[in-house]
Amino acid sequence: MRLSGKRALLIGAATGIGRSTAQDFAREGARIVIADIYFAEAERTAASIRANGGQAHAVACDVCDEQSVQRVVEDAEKSLGGLDTLVFLAGLQRIGHIEAFDSQTWDALFHVNVRGTFFAIKYASPALKRAGGGSIITTSSLAGLRGAAGMTAYAAAKGAVIAFTVAMAQELAPFHIRVNSVLPGWIDTPFNAPSIELMGGVAAHAEVIKRVVPLGRQGTPEEVSPIYVFLASEEARYITAKSMMVDGGMAH
Repeated sequence: MRLSGKRALLIGAATGIGRSTAQDFAREGARIVIADIYFAEAERTAASIRANGGQAHAVACDVCDEQSVQRVVEDAEKSLGGLDTLVFLAGLQRIGHIEAFDSQTWDALFHVNVRGTFFAIKYASPALKRAGGGSIITTSSLAGLRGAAGMTAYAAAKGAVIAFTVAMAQELAPFHIRVNSVLPGWIDTPFNAPSIELMGGVAAHAEVIKRVVPLGRQGTPEEVSPIYVFLASEEARYITAKSMMVDGGMAH
């Protein structure tokens, strides 16, 4: 029960790493709101948590719509009786070489990954201040540090999330609000399907993983979500402005 008493809003937690994180938060005692554009999936995740004795409910949220994010944050604070944890997990990945990359796709990556993070922190910060402090956890990517051919736009967006996280950690520190980011590497979820296609398919991707990941395999969502739990817990009360990599040793 490392998160007993915590009141958490998880945006983009219907599936994948987000779903595992929501399950871990509830298992550790947090009361949570799961917000996602895919409401049916979010409700299924919340229902599975409730079936196992946890406290969770789902709401619809479009992170590209500022009013939608504002409404979700305000409703979460009201329904939970306060808010002291925000986890932003929503993300979009699109792949392509720069000559063929169109501006609409570039903008979409920044709208979801960067503007969505901005909206969430903008509206959650006052709630966390009212609670006397807390934890904000963003989601970047190892690509935001390293980049890769064909992933320039995605890397740029995730790099912006890292910079924004560090800046917000400085701005919110006087209010006892910690801001950190989780940077997954190759994690086995459908989210990476565009990258796998660019690399030539599943077999080619598997060969790359063996070559570039020291542990020799992809990670699983269940191997990433405990980092979010740790950063939300009191065990991490002296950790802020950090990028926590979960990458099987790729960055060294």
